[in-house]
Formats: sequence, C-alpha cells, structure tokens
Amino acid sequence: MRYTLERLIEEFRADPHSPFAALNHAVRVRHIRLYERLIREHGQTSLKQIRPRDLIAWHRVWVGAGKVAIAHSLISRLRVLFRFGEVFLEDRECRRLSTALSKIRFEKPALRGQAITNEQIVAFRTTAHQYGFEAMSLAQALQYDLHLSQKDVIGIYVPVSEAIETDVVHSEYGKWHDGLRWSDLDEDLNLFSRDRKGQATLTGNLRKAPMVMQELAIYCDMHDPEKITRDDLARTGPIILNEQSAFPYTTAEFRRKWRIVANYAQLPKTLTNKDSNACSRCDRCQPGR
Repeated sequence: MRYTLERLIEEFRADPHSPFAALNHAVRVRHIRLYERLIREHGQTSLKQIRPRDLIAWHRVWVGAGKVAIAHSLISRLRVLFRFGEVFLEDRECRRLSTALSKIRFEKPALRGQAITNEQIVAFRTTAHQYGFEAMSLAQALQYDLHLSQKDVIGIYVPVSEAIETDVVHSEYGKWHDGLRWSDLDEDLNLFSRDRKGQATLTGNLRKAPMVMQELAIYCDMHDPEKITRDDLARTGPIILNEQSAFPYTTAEFRRKWRIVANYAQLPKTLTNKDSNACSRCDRCQPGR
C-alpha cells in the first residue's frame, strides 16, 4: 500500500500497539497538535515522493525566526512515525525515510541555563501572599525545596472519558489526578508520590524543606514551623487548590497567575515556572532533599 503522510498518521494514532496508545492525556494532546500541523502542511504528500532534502527543507521552514524547539519536536514526530511504519506496517518507504532521518543532524534547541534563585523564590512567595495566592506560594515552595515539576505538584485534568480513578471531578475541566494529596504525607511528614498502580516512592521529608515548613506554618496559623505535626494538617484532598474555585488549578490558570505574581515580584521576564525546580546551587542536590 502506498501511504501519504496523513494516512500514516491515521494508522499510527489508531493502532493499539503504537507508542501513541501508551501516552498519557497531556502528552497525547501536545503530540496531536504537532501531527495536525504535519497534516496541514504535508499530509497529502506521498511517502514515496519525500526525499531527504525535503525533510531538510521542511525543518528549515519550521525553524523560521528561531523556532528551533518547534522544528525539533516536528522532526521527532516524523522519526516516530517512520519507525512505526517500518516496524508495524512493514513499509519500505518508511524504512527508507527512517534510515535517512537517522543520518541527518538537525539543530537542537539550546538547554535552558537559567535557574531561579533563593532570593527570587522568597520574593515570589512574599508577593503571592500579599495578593491572596497562598496555595500558589506553597506550590512554589514545594517545587523549589523538593525539586518537583509543576505537574508533580498541581496535577492535571483529563477528560471524564479517560480510564482514571479519582475522587476529584470538575464539571468543566474533567478528572483531576497526579497532583500532591494530603494523604501522601505520613506521620513523620514524609511525602510520597504514587504511580497509577498505587506504588509509593519517597519524594522527601517536609521537615528538611524549610520553605515548605514556613508555608505550612502559615497554613496552620502557627509561629514555629518546628512544632507542626501531622495532626495539624488536612488528611485528605489535593494539597494545592485554586483560591477562588476551591478545585485544583488547571495548568493554564496556574501558569497565568504565576506570571502575574512573578511580574509583581519583579522577577525577570525570562524566568518561567519551569525554572522553579532547577538547581541554582550545588549544595541543594543533597540526598534526602
């Protein structure tokens, strides 16, 4: 069978054995956007017509005015597509293109060298409290002290149709999961993360996270963080809740408000929430932190 790029993408997304089927919802949504762009721009192109020089030309257009990251993502999707076609569809054109891509070197996006500093985190937290974003301040402290990603802390929403068990369902946003829960804390304030099968992994001890303990003291209306016990904290529910809705933050809303607070705190425009768990000092990377 002669495949067009669009037909290959359709096969890839529909096949239960393809890597696409194993992606979580958030990653799947991002990849769908990339596949849709490939379909819009080159979907009707027959694989037999695609030559290595075409792939190089596509990449050059995608890079455009410095959009190296997007171009890299699109080339990565093509690599996966052609590898799928080679292995699962046993298509000779996919094998040819997969081999060609393995031999072409494309420009890669530069790694972010920026890390948020202790002073900037303090400024952010102070400002967040001034504007009534207490949960966001706690989220920032958790990310920084425990080296957690935004998703690790606030979780994500997926459609109700997703096969995920959760007791938090929003009428508009869907099912919430993967964020920190109060039930992830044991009596010694050890924080655990759990995978989809319920297996627990120690994330860290909150008593060794000074900013987190300061935030919890505010949460408990206590002056001394060292006196906080497990009984002073909630037992169930998400740890980070949108102050207005009392539901977990959506990713978009958290990022929007984070930027607002960061601006008021006079943090550089180049800083993003992704920099919150980047190491700015080597002595932060200690076992047990």
